[in-house]
Amino acid sequence: MPANLSPEYLRLDERLRQVRDPQEKLVILREMLAAIPKHKGTDKLQADLKRRISKMEEGVQQRAKRGGRDPFHVPREGIGQVLLAGAPNAGKSSLLSKLTNATPAVAGYPFTTHQPLPGMVAYEDVQIQLVDMPPLSRDYTEAALFNTYRVGDIILLVIDMSDPDPAVVVQECIDLFDEHLIHLVPHLVDSAGNLSTIEKQALILANKIDLAGASAPGRLAEAGDLELPVLNCSAETGEGLAGLPERLFHELRLVRVYTKKPGKKFVRDAPFVLPEGSTVLDVARAIHKDFADGLRSVRLWGSGKHDGIPAPRDHIVADGDILEIHTR
Repeated sequence: MPANLSPEYLRLDERLRQVRDPQEKLVILREMLAAIPKHKGTDKLQADLKRRISKMEEGVQQRAKRGGRDPFHVPREGIGQVLLAGAPNAGKSSLLSKLTNATPAVAGYPFTTHQPLPGMVAYEDVQIQLVDMPPLSRDYTEAALFNTYRVGDIILLVIDMSDPDPAVVVQECIDLFDEHLIHLVPHLVDSAGNLSTIEKQALILANKIDLAGASAPGRLAEAGDLELPVLNCSAETGEGLAGLPERLFHELRLVRVYTKKPGKKFVRDAPFVLPEGSTVLDVARAIHKDFADGLRSVRLWGSGKHDGIPAPRDHIVADGDILEIHTR
């Protein structure tokens, strides 16, 4: 073993000898590869680690297949699922910790996150699911992970602006998604698809802007012609994060509609959340099929010119509307 291995690597090597669980071994092997000094004297050791990681990944995936469970599946909660993607040490876990009640492992070394970790971020009276995803790496990201990206609503591409060339990092991440048949676009589109290339809405979160020497976010425009929206922030100081939940809600293109019992004073309760463009009839159907079948009339407060005006069943509702539904 080379004599100039770091104390961190030696600590991980000792820990590897003590564990038996294959998934935990895989985690430690990845950490060892990240911690090993990169020079000619460690080339053989790096190659051996990569071989062991590849073999261990195959074993873990085979066990997952036999168990019929996708190890990267994240059950959806809230009104939308937003996935935090990015290169190692981009700050995804710190962002999740800052925005939600989740408690991810946050460390200064790469590959801290090995499985998707969800948390819930509040926007007024609704909750949006935010998921910290394992880091993107051409050598170590498992192909099965991209199935989770395919079914999520929005990808937040987190970029470390203290990196020497963040625009290159953006392009590398975009290329990796393209290779797995996911094309990042700036606007929400139909994400349906199986084996063919699908489009997925994405925003760039330019993180660590508080650090000395951080690149100007404008440099990210150099990364291709995608024109993805760029939001500036710092997970450390909280700068730029206050408005993020509202931005995510609007990017999801949803509306919240409240209901009022006929003849009763309005009491704010949990809203019905529907896609933009939904109608009064869609709201009735969301409440219950019988409401839609027996719909007689509706009074509307909110987007109408006058509060309490009658609204036809094909009236398109707006965020914050209140409906008083009368049935037969």
